[in-house]
Amino acid sequence: MRLLKNNVVPILISFLIVGLAFTVLFMMKGFLLQLIGAALIIVGVIFCIFCDLYMLGYILLGVIAPLIGILLIIGIFIWIF
Repeated sequence: MRLLKNNVVPILISFLIVGLAFTVLFMMKGFLLQLIGAALIIVGVIFCIFCDLYMLGYILLGVIAPLIGILLIIGIFIWIF
């Protein structure tokens, strides 16, 4: 049995490979953006404490940083699974 000249299977396989590559790249982009966001929150807290803005620094550290941490953990689980 002779294969057709315009076989659709190699085209589908190439689309699947390209789609998988894009999926991995966008997942890595989201993960890196989450890490950058968490690092910026930490830098903001340190800046506030060094500039004698203790209350703002503690508010950032006590309220916003845990929320960012929870979102980061959720993002890591989504990225892994």
